[in-house]
Amino acid sequence: MGGNICNKKRTHLVSIFFAKSSIITMSSSNKRRRTTTSNNNGTHIKDLPDGILVGISSYLAKPSAVLFALSMTIDSRSTQTSKAIISKHNWNVLDFSDIEKRLASKLRDCEIDTILRSIDAVSNLKILKLGGCVKITGSGLDLLRSSVVIQQIDMSLVGKHEAPTIKREPKLSEDIVLPILDDIISRGRASSLKQLELPKKWRDAQSTDMDDFLARYNGYLRNQRYSCSKCDRVCVETGRNEWIGLQRDEWHGIQNYTCFGCLNHFCYDGDCVDGNGDYYVQLCKKCEKVYCKVCISTSSCSNCYRYACNECEEMKTCEGEDCERTLCVRCFEKKKCYYCKRSRCLRCVGHIECQGKTVCIECNQSRMGRL
Repeated sequence: MGGNICNKKRTHLVSIFFAKSSIITMSSSNKRRRTTTSNNNGTHIKDLPDGILVGISSYLAKPSAVLFALSMTIDSRSTQTSKAIISKHNWNVLDFSDIEKRLASKLRDCEIDTILRSIDAVSNLKILKLGGCVKITGSGLDLLRSSVVIQQIDMSLVGKHEAPTIKREPKLSEDIVLPILDDIISRGRASSLKQLELPKKWRDAQSTDMDDFLARYNGYLRNQRYSCSKCDRVCVETGRNEWIGLQRDEWHGIQNYTCFGCLNHFCYDGDCVDGNGDYYVQLCKKCEKVYCKVCISTSSCSNCYRYACNECEEMKTCEGEDCERTLCVRCFEKKKCYYCKRSRCLRCVGHIECQGKTVCIECNQSRMGRL
């Protein structure tokens, strides 16, 4: 299968898979039922024919399917079983946020390396998302140095539409990962990398090594001369000067122009806007990812003017009469009047701060008139 793994690590892979994954097979009546790894007669799941085991794997998320396959690898026969399972899946995309966080958080670099080798990631893998893999340092990604097919690497370590802030400090190391990324982009136009999502802790730390890498990555993307999917103009010639945020602001380390979902590029030219005059790519204030309007609908807060994916945060409607403007949850609470308990945008009514309380102008004037 490729990749050396010690007995302890093999046992770890087996325990990781069977601790959290449900093995599903089909009954003769074509209904799903759960099976255990053994029965009272001592028959083990590995005694089942390869065809059934391959069928079982088709019901699993891809990370679980490859862990299932690797857990079979003990002798030459089970190695063939493992190969049969893996060969039945398409490995263009590997998204660890598709499995439970408690399972993903158990994975170490040794397991990540074994998984990537088993699916021949250098030749097959185009999209890698490491959601939940908070215990890896990044050494397990070393195999990707040789990849010319990888298009997207998401190292935010969180799941879909989740804020990138992680309570426990993740172990992903700049010293280990940045040289791997440098090797990928060093091939210039022979490389396929289109989009890179960096950990929030790196973006916030703003180290010199990080800034130097961002400059190199920005140069790599400029040399690729990616064009807008709508107008076919080279993106960096229509608006922002950088493909990735180099300034130490909210855009620091966040890639421009590229939709996280479809990987298409969109420019900031005046002709490439929607009916509301908004650009086709927007940065979500919660998940801190850039999406195009084709993949994810977004709404803008009428108070802070920042966008949020509608799947990340449900906007609130201003409670002013006949007002349909929207407010993000934070601004909605911030604009709630202490007395009338209504949240209204600035166009409907002004607000003042009084002894740490938000009071709308109407309630303030009403109370002043009673004095």
